[in-house]
Amino acid sequence: MAERERVQLERGFVLHHRAYLNTSQLLECLTERHGVIGLVAQGSRRRSSGRRAVLQPFAPLRLSWTRRSDLGRLTGVEAAGPAFELSGDSLFAGFYVNELLLRLMGRGDPNEAVHSCYSRCLADLATASATARTVRLFELRLLQALGYGIELEHDVETGQPIRSEGRYRFQPEHGFSPCGGSETAVDTYGGAELISLREERLDDAGSLRAAKRLLTGSLNFYLGDRPLRTRSILEEVVTRELNR
Repeated sequence: MAERERVQLERGFVLHHRAYLNTSQLLECLTERHGVIGLVAQGSRRRSSGRRAVLQPFAPLRLSWTRRSDLGRLTGVEAAGPAFELSGDSLFAGFYVNELLLRLMGRGDPNEAVHSCYSRCLADLATASATARTVRLFELRLLQALGYGIELEHDVETGQPIRSEGRYRFQPEHGFSPCGGSETAVDTYGGAELISLREERLDDAGSLRAAKRLLTGSLNFYLGDRPLRTRSILEEVVTRELNR
């Protein structure tokens, strides 16, 4: 029989919750040192439950649980700070980010860098008006944290630094290679666009559109054929922002 895991006051967030039995919930949580975990929150849907108001998305929490298998039992929860207040476009972006994490991360894969970049993303969504830029930078940092980072310093054929006046073709899991300056295929990018992404500037519509093409293609490579439910809503948000 597997030894029971007992964890106390682990930093984390609820990414998704759904009803379970009559009064409980099934939670998918991102934790700092244990990755994504599934927990049963017994009785949390009762009106009298103190957990009901605490177990909300986008709120930093301290979670305690016991676990012997893939699904654990929540034994305690407390707020670790005020919830990030997302509304409108930033709320839709938050739901997209949560779904992306659940699709890309396996359960129980510890990754403190992912927890850190998620916290940073929520803080930026709550305080900044540039939703599209915040999401693109989160996607870039998430790929890096998961070990799928995009090489934006050098081209893979010659090892030379990417030049602002150059043009490059991208292949997932391979990188950028120089191509003709007149090529405009969907998988080609201007060097200035790549440098803007590398330096996390993305301060104009052109660089944001290029970042969207590049990061969407890279993520699709790892997500497979099943589309993200929230992506179409996010695209409406991004389009509105770029057309302002």
